[in-house]
Amino acid sequence: MAKREELMSKWQEIWANIKVLWVYYRGWKWVIFLGLSFGLILSTYLVILAKTTSVDTLQDALRSETIVYSAQDEAVGKLQGQKGTYVDLAVISDPMIQTVINTEDRRFYEHNGYDLRGIARAAVRVVINRDTSGGGGSTLTQQLAKNAFLVQDQTMQRKVKELFLALEIEKAYDKNQILEMYLNHSYFGNGVWGVEDASQKYFGHPASMLDWNEAAVLTGMLKGPSIFNPIDDYEAAIDRRNVVLDSLGGQGVLTLEDTEYLKQLPITLYDNYYAEDNYTYPYYFDAVINEAVNVADIPEDDLLSKGYRIYTHLNTGYQNALDQSYYNDWMFPDSGAEEPQVQSASIVLDAQTGGVAAVYGGRGEYTYRGFNRATDMRRSPGSTIKPLAVYVPALESGYKVHSNIPDVVRGYGSNDYTPENYDLQTDPSGEVEMWYAIAQSKNTSAVHLMDDLGIDRSVNKLKQFGIPVLDEDKSLTLALGAFAQGVTVQELAGAYQAFANEGVRHESSFIRRIEDAQGKVVYSNERLTRHMVMTTNVAADMTSMMLDTFGGYGTSYGAGPDYGQIAGKSGSTEVGDGSMETRDRWLVGYTPDFVVATWVGLDELGGTSLDELMPNGMGALFNSQTTNLMLSSPQTSFTVPMASQMTTETNTVSSSRWQDQTGEQLDNVADWIGENAGTAWEEIKQGTSNLIDEGVYWFQQQDFELPF
Repeated sequence: MAKREELMSKWQEIWANIKVLWVYYRGWKWVIFLGLSFGLILSTYLVILAKTTSVDTLQDALRSETIVYSAQDEAVGKLQGQKGTYVDLAVISDPMIQTVINTEDRRFYEHNGYDLRGIARAAVRVVINRDTSGGGGSTLTQQLAKNAFLVQDQTMQRKVKELFLALEIEKAYDKNQILEMYLNHSYFGNGVWGVEDASQKYFGHPASMLDWNEAAVLTGMLKGPSIFNPIDDYEAAIDRRNVVLDSLGGQGVLTLEDTEYLKQLPITLYDNYYAEDNYTYPYYFDAVINEAVNVADIPEDDLLSKGYRIYTHLNTGYQNALDQSYYNDWMFPDSGAEEPQVQSASIVLDAQTGGVAAVYGGRGEYTYRGFNRATDMRRSPGSTIKPLAVYVPALESGYKVHSNIPDVVRGYGSNDYTPENYDLQTDPSGEVEMWYAIAQSKNTSAVHLMDDLGIDRSVNKLKQFGIPVLDEDKSLTLALGAFAQGVTVQELAGAYQAFANEGVRHESSFIRRIEDAQGKVVYSNERLTRHMVMTTNVAADMTSMMLDTFGGYGTSYGAGPDYGQIAGKSGSTEVGDGSMETRDRWLVGYTPDFVVATWVGLDELGGTSLDELMPNGMGALFNSQTTNLMLSSPQTSFTVPMASQMTTETNTVSSSRWQDQTGEQLDNVADWIGENAGTAWEEIKQGTSNLIDEGVYWFQQQDFELPF
């Protein structure tokens, strides 16, 4: 008892001190000051939020659809958002309009976006329920603001934002415009947005024909579209409709006789709604959304619902060519239920701009914005890396098309790394010409050249090609495409674009520009970033050598198009060290018009190898792709011969690029210095000495007054 009294005494003493401090520092004034400051900061934030939200473009955004345009500026599809068929208020039946207003917002034409009576009723509900889950208090304008700009959670923060946005909407639009936008942007369940599509979905006719019974059903659904729609729960829809009809009768909108009559009617359902699929090219459109969100920094919800116009690099002819090649299921003999599905992905770039003209992200059932193997997947590129990491540096170091290079099995480095060719054969002479080493994909020759030139040189060149190399990959196995992380199909195609474009690589992308609903450009990428990877002459020599890949001497003979020429490289990877079972196959090809890269492989390793599932490789698939691509392209011819038909050591190609011309001038200067270095240095020393002597003589003749 004594301890309790002592404790109470201490608390009384503390409380007395608090009261003294409260009086001394005028506590209530501080509470009022801090409360006003908080209110000022909060209101300022909300005003800024409302002012910076695109309220003035709301109606245009709701009327418009986000349209995707091709490289030729032709509309090729739409991105589906939360909107339906937009109709004018004049074509919506009067029963629907009257029912919505008298049920959802009776004082709609009287208030300025908020209803104090409704707010008071909602406040009482908050006090009673101790939360905001009951909703209420929101006008049609506030509901429009919530549906168009805010998340759907029931929080006080959202409701305050909703209020400020409603005020801005009331300033920008008249009441009929607000009502029109509300009816066109409301959700009615079963994936249907807007009163027009809802009328077609549930009753089979346009919104202009809605009667009082049907209008009451649709209005009742606004409170809970998934709960009160007659398809999912007929009885709940009937009960909710009757509540709406009783409200109309109580307000005198309907007579009591009409109300009772309508309550006895059934809900006659008839589905005449057709959701047009405008998502024409799924994998391409997925990539467009990803780029718009991640690069252009446009939120996905805005992108899908606010009527943007997206101009892309899509070439519908190329895209249809890719799609057509994958319709041939006989190329993928994996129909057995016990066999893993052979996967594949392809991408096509415009050879001049580097823009993505077509993409195919994977076989099997498509998933909206799912895994795209052409842009998201990383795999070791195998021998397709050789032209990039080995043979371009070799040409830049002085090797020529017909230079002889070793083709022998030998060990390298402290670990005695000993590569062998895929067929376990080497040339009897122990060496081959460089073009032949590429055509036959000689592992022995590629590793020898990388060892001779230095790994760092290859790593730096790959970086210029847009292919990063991890520290753990910096070994001679890099010459054969051994990567811990791998490359994407898009990255590999982008690297080969430099060969097709006279040595210049562009940063590939899907989008050229994006305009908002008013036509204002909000994102532009018309001029893709350029990287000069090699000279025009080196690119020409590489093209000559890679033309033989699909020729009679090459490993991919027969995999090219049925007519016309294509240059490129094949590649493959094994399941693991010491295994000869194939996991991945690659083919990359290009013409002066397009670049195509295709991968075939297994998502997961299992008991069945790719060799067993596709014993004939991927030649038939690539043949189908390139033949169809040729038909859709301008069919521009190469200006250089195949290396096997060249009688000179290198191509002589004229270039209009200032970089190449500057390089030639620097080469001439370097040659002159090499020839005249000795005499030039003596002349420079003598000239410098004479200048010093003249300077000293001039200084001695002057009458300077020095400050010391």
